[in-house]
Amino acid sequence: MFLFKTWQFYSSLFFLTILFPYFKPFRPVLLGFIFAIFVVITQYHLFYSFSIENQQFDDEIYFSGQVVKVFGEEPADYFQVSLSDVGEHSYLPWMNPKANLAISQNELKIKAGSIITGMAKIRPFRGRKNFSGFDSELYAFRNQIAYKGRVLEATIAAQQNDAYYEPYRQFSWQVFGGLKLGWLYYTLMTGDTSQISHDTRVMMRRLGLSHIMAISGLHIGIIFGISYWFVKAVVSAYLLLYANPRFQKYNLTTFYMCLSGVIAFIYVYLSGFSVSALRAYSMLLLAITAYIACKKISSMRILVIALSLILLLDPFLLLNPGLYFSFIAVAVIFFVMSSEHTQHSYKMNLLFKVILLIKIQICLFVFLAPLSIYFFKGVSLAGLFINLLAIPVLSIVVFPFMILALILSFAIGHASWGVGLVLTSLDGCFHFLLQGASMISAGHGWLHTGSSSLSITMFIYLSLLFIVLAPFRKLVWLPAVIYAVHRLSSEEVLWQLDVLDVGHGTAVLISSNREALLYDLGAKYFNRYSLFEHVVQPYIEDNHIVLTHTILSHQDKDHVGGVKELLAFDGIHSFKSFHNGIPNSDCNLRTVKMGEVTIETLWPRAGRASKNNNSCVVKVSGGNYSALLTGDIEAHAERQLVNVLSAEQLKNDILLVPHHGSKTSSTMAFLQAVNADIAIYSRNYASQWGLPHTDVRERFTRLGTLQLDTALDGHIRIKVTPDGLITEKAREVMKYWFLPQ
Repeated sequence: MFLFKTWQFYSSLFFLTILFPYFKPFRPVLLGFIFAIFVVITQYHLFYSFSIENQQFDDEIYFSGQVVKVFGEEPADYFQVSLSDVGEHSYLPWMNPKANLAISQNELKIKAGSIITGMAKIRPFRGRKNFSGFDSELYAFRNQIAYKGRVLEATIAAQQNDAYYEPYRQFSWQVFGGLKLGWLYYTLMTGDTSQISHDTRVMMRRLGLSHIMAISGLHIGIIFGISYWFVKAVVSAYLLLYANPRFQKYNLTTFYMCLSGVIAFIYVYLSGFSVSALRAYSMLLLAITAYIACKKISSMRILVIALSLILLLDPFLLLNPGLYFSFIAVAVIFFVMSSEHTQHSYKMNLLFKVILLIKIQICLFVFLAPLSIYFFKGVSLAGLFINLLAIPVLSIVVFPFMILALILSFAIGHASWGVGLVLTSLDGCFHFLLQGASMISAGHGWLHTGSSSLSITMFIYLSLLFIVLAPFRKLVWLPAVIYAVHRLSSEEVLWQLDVLDVGHGTAVLISSNREALLYDLGAKYFNRYSLFEHVVQPYIEDNHIVLTHTILSHQDKDHVGGVKELLAFDGIHSFKSFHNGIPNSDCNLRTVKMGEVTIETLWPRAGRASKNNNSCVVKVSGGNYSALLTGDIEAHAERQLVNVLSAEQLKNDILLVPHHGSKTSSTMAFLQAVNADIAIYSRNYASQWGLPHTDVRERFTRLGTLQLDTALDGHIRIKVTPDGLITEKAREVMKYWFLPQ
């Protein structure tokens, strides 16, 4: 369903329809397919379709809603609000889209739960779309973030903490916030990850401990187990003091399990109903129901039913990577523990239990590694060993300690000397262990593998399933053969041009035989958010590219914003050929061979008064195709190029449109001389400068040139093969039918 209106969708429907009359087993599959269509479309229109395309956005628009979260520390200058009204459009109570808003009125005391109204400049949420790096639009859709903007004026109408989890979160942070690992305790007790810094996330991922920062079956199981034994102890004490024969006719175990299930639900509610928590609690409910109904049901069937229930409630959870990690991990644990060997071993001595734990950890590493590589471009080697200690410590010491600390703080006050001393002492021990693990595994704990395609990941999992499932082991060679055919049928790529989506600015990568030329770096915002660091560098690393050359067209901030980050990443090496190792200099006029391409700098021939007209113009050619990279040159430089260069030098198949499509550039004489088949605009969506200019678009249209646009197409990738050009656009390759385009 997430490939709706694609060949995959129609081929699946056609295949099932053809098989339906002839094979009875396919009838429920077809019916399930049709039911899935109904569920997904219904869910989308009920909770995700905000009808943004039908709304009018003026310079200023009225809004009202409730603050969901505040980013950073007070006074708040950036927050998220669940909107009830935008302009003249009101939303139903169950369909409140969110907006990320900036505000300069620091005197307003904005807190979670505040009802805020005012005027703002609001636009539909739209992020950059690249083949590597963080997909902000997909994240926004999953979290129902439909708008972003800036508040012009606002008032706080009321403070509503109608959700119990907000006071609970505040109390939890009061208890744990001052501790060294307070962010971990707070996250595990509330499910709120806002207190975890980016560096901490990276460290935990490298240690293979990301899973302990999410509410999972382990935590819910501990809550249920503690509750069960506590309720049983209380009831047993009551019966011991007040013996009453009539209680003998009741199944008290059922009472213990049901009440413990209610307590576990409270924890799931307070933790915000995360995917892993929903999975674990669904399985817990099924197990309790099976016990009460005296039905024997396998653990694997419980897992499958829980998955079905979760996707019935929200099929869009399929877009959440946590769903796959959670269910695959539990399936692996169930599979290992259901083996004949382990059925006996966990009843035996400590040695067999340790062996069981090691076996589970190895299997988890093998089965989760392809998923980790696909989503995070690497796998934690340290986690293979650290989890052998971390899981027992977490389940036996850390989590019960947090529950006890929270209860004692609520009962006798956090200021109690005894509670504070115990909290600080144990926290120091846990922090020491975590820091020690980080230091020991530093530099070796994380294996960066680079990007992996969905097809490769699917082939790996298919092979693993064939190995695990005895009836199919003889067919284990089949996925390898299919993948080999897939690879052999792929086109040979001589060189590749990537125009990355960096908003208003330029960043172009020319690669051949794993070597690359980088043309411009994109912008850097607020002197801390570098697009080179967040967009360009991840793409280079994920594809194992060696940065051989860097050319800076000119010194405008939207072209050289990431110089500091590039130097930290690669040093001065890539600047030597065209800038003599000096990044803030004009480029040298020279010709360099790199893999299958020839790089020739054509301009500037002499210093110009205009910084834009001094832009470095580069011709890249190879395999009977060429591309012209033009920086921000304007009409004056274009006329000079037409007069100075030969027709062969000017003729190119691909043109990076000068100055992002500004009306001061792309003169008809220049465009006719270049005579490009493809023109590419590198620019921001809804550009405040009105780029590309209408006149420029019309000139290309008259020439019959195909126009591509990073604002509309996202990251544009053009592969040069012996048989021609292959064009890929990130918004087409990575789109889903329901996302706004």
